[in-house]
Amino acid sequence: MKIAMAQTDALQGDFGSNLERAAEFAERAAQGGAELVVFPEMFVCGFNYKKNLEYLRENGTRAEDALREIARKNRVCICGSLPHLEGESPLPTNRLLFILPNGTVAAHYDKIHLFSVFREDKYVKRGDEIVVADTPFGKVGLAVCYDIRFPDIFVRMAKRGAKMIIVSAAFPHPRSEHWRILSRARAIENQCFVVAVNRGGSENFGKSSVKYFGMSAAIDPWGGIVAECPPDEQCLRFADLNLEEVDIIRSQIPSFADRRDDIY
Repeated sequence: MKIAMAQTDALQGDFGSNLERAAEFAERAAQGGAELVVFPEMFVCGFNYKKNLEYLRENGTRAEDALREIARKNRVCICGSLPHLEGESPLPTNRLLFILPNGTVAAHYDKIHLFSVFREDKYVKRGDEIVVADTPFGKVGLAVCYDIRFPDIFVRMAKRGAKMIIVSAAFPHPRSEHWRILSRARAIENQCFVVAVNRGGSENFGKSSVKYFGMSAAIDPWGGIVAECPPDEQCLRFADLNLEEVDIIRSQIPSFADRRDDIY
């Protein structure tokens, strides 16, 4: 399968402009032969929680519907994270969508681990379910940013049959080495592909600002880098992945059979 990593920036609170950018990247990805395009965390809005909540209360699932139409127009799967408000809930979740080429949402995952350092836990409702999606490519695990520091959920996804795990993220400087090491570790220990797409650009928060370093990467089950985006900029990068390699590698080193879940 051919995937595309869309390492984009996001204009804070500007859903319209960000969706236009997403449409451009999705079109380029489809023209390049990609079957799946993966976007970063909160790629349609950034992290202004007040503006995001106002948008959701006024527009509901309008942004999600726009992404479904982008997928349908370009006949490509789309995966990325955005805020989602459910019913009368006072807080949105940080939701990762996996959208099929016909515009149907195959699965969604609400971020389980919220980044308290940036007070995400004050403005976002946490999810409570680990998700492995049934997709045209097989079983795919879903994770968002901070989740990558918690290996347990990756093990659960792999044991449920995930041969690829998508991580949609907004990791900022100075933690680029954490990002690189953790992404490769999750691939190696679970003997699966990891497609980890991180945001580029920067974002202002009052008197402070955050700069995202990019470095999105598709990683094979041995921990090798199949394709990688450059740091500190927007880009679209393609990767060819053969998910059949997962079964071969797991048969060569049967670490899941050797696990001692009875004593962990």
